[in-house]
Amino acid sequence: MAATRPLDELIEHTPELPWLEHAACGDLELDQLDLFFVEAGRTIAASTVALCRKCPVRRECLDHAYEHEIVSGYFGGVSPGRRRVLSHAEAVAEIQRDTR
Repeated sequence: MAATRPLDELIEHTPELPWLEHAACGDLELDQLDLFFVEAGRTIAASTVALCRKCPVRRECLDHAYEHEIVSGYFGGVSPGRRRVLSHAEAVAEIQRDTR
């Protein structure tokens, strides 16, 4: 039997998100995904930020958060607070600058 990644079940239930199979967080256990959802006013762990920065589907993740108006969680390397104040285009420009 082939090993499955923790996000495989999520991918199976969200086939419209094929980019998830390439996500840097894809090998995390489901309970580790809590690292991307911290209480307001708390800082995202540096290791979580670093994981997002190297993710090959960072843009798709960010697009998903904006398209579905997700108000919590760290998506595409952008915190919920930043997503509230930045337009989608501004957030995309920010992550593009961040990867240079």
